Amino acid sequence: MENSHEPAFGDDAIEAVAFLARSEHRLRVLALLDDGVHSRTALGEHTGVSRVTLSRILNDLADRTLIEHDPTENTYALTGFGELVYADFARLLGTVSVGQAVPDVVDRLPTEWFDFELRCLSESTLVAPDSDDPLAAARVVANAVQDASSFHALLGTFISLPMYTFEDAVRSGDPPDGVVLFDASLTETMVDDADLRNRWRHIEAEIGSTVYYTVDDPVPCSIDLIDGDTVFLTVDREQHSGFDILRCTHPAVVRWARETIERQLADATPLDRCLSARS
Repeated sequence: MENSHEPAFGDDAIEAVAFLARSEHRLRVLALLDDGVHSRTALGEHTGVSRVTLSRILNDLADRTLIEHDPTENTYALTGFGELVYADFARLLGTVSVGQAVPDVVDRLPTEWFDFELRCLSESTLVAPDSDDPLAAARVVANAVQDASSFHALLGTFISLPMYTFEDAVRSGDPPDGVVLFDASLTETMVDDADLRNRWRHIEAEIGSTVYYTVDDPVPCSIDLIDGDTVFLTVDREQHSGFDILRCTHPAVVRWARETIERQLADATPLDRCLSARS
């Protein structure tokens, strides 16, 4: 019986995709036109190809109805079809780039939780991947917290170092504006562990306001938003102890991190109320 779920891709469609994939210059032209109308001269300057090669590229793309030419202005633009094709192609390339950049992490990313396309992580970096120190990546986040003007965190994996550096900043008299949200499992740790409990209570006492909260929803991967423009995503390792941390500054990822933390904070409970409830 024929599989009704098998994608019906014809040879012509596959060849059309291969046509684009075989040439970086074709994709470069589409990328330029995705930003708006360009003259032939501007396309030549940005691609750096010869006039003969550029003519061939433009003719090939026009033959496939991906671009259109305005002879009166000698300018080129994407067709509606070209916009759709380039958007899908760019999405595919971005997704593949993430898999190539962080192959050991990509399968553990909670993509169903993200409200951004995976390709937005294509320019992210794996923090301290080659260090023999298992806490090297955590130190990067901790130092970022200490040096920040503001930080907002939603945590499902607890790393103590950022709390310690935040405490140091409080002690020095110049702490960042901070908010930390713990999921249910971490909340138990923060309440039950005497040392951690004393630390966060001391921090809040010194600052004079609530810093630490608890949330009901599970947190698939921890989020640290530093100064409103840098996101650290902490992903647990499945078969080994420890974690991996990605650093990203893509606007879509930053926006998602900010909105996710704000949404959770709206329904969060101050951590000290958990102590009151137990007493």
